[in-house]
Amino acid sequence: MKTNLKFTAMIAFMFATVVGLAKEPKLSLLTEGQSKSLIVELDSENSKTLLKIIDENQNIIFSEKISASTYTKKFDLNELENGSYYIRLDDSLRTLIYPISVENKEVKILKRIENTKPVFRKKGSMLFLNLLNLDGTDVKIKVLDGNNRTLFSEVIENESIVTKAFNFETAHEDRYTVVVKDGENTYYENIVVN
Repeated sequence: MKTNLKFTAMIAFMFATVVGLAKEPKLSLLTEGQSKSLIVELDSENSKTLLKIIDENQNIIFSEKISASTYTKKFDLNELENGSYYIRLDDSLRTLIYPISVENKEVKILKRIENTKPVFRKKGSMLFLNLLNLDGTDVKIKVLDGNNRTLFSEVIENESIVTKAFNFETAHEDRYTVVVKDGENTYYENIVVN
């Protein structure tokens, strides 16, 4: 019965993730004669997306919070110096990074990098964690109390779907932080017990 329930939960998580990722941002490049333009089109179910353009020194050139489900913006790149830049789109489920190269009058999108984020769901005194870990990297999970003491620690190896449930029903009044480290990315979720 437990195996059946766990299998059903994993299938539901995968389905929800696939549906959530079905409408993804589109990035198209337009060059007309001597002008360099980049058009970002966003068509997403997520209503909160953060768009950034970052240079190779990690300086933010442009930043905008997008709350509409459809978004289109044209960027004039004529004033950019030659070099490497990044278009970064962050929403609640993932981070998309598009490295671009600007050389003379030519702009190229080099590749697409996608990092899925863990999904946290609170229900009463329970906190549920789901993470799609397709590259199979080790996932480190910790629970810290308000004084930064580690109450729980686990490393999950070679799992493509990481699911975990935390029960705070008998926990003392405090602010707890669940830390999930997936490769180079670290995510935090806070829960307050009153």
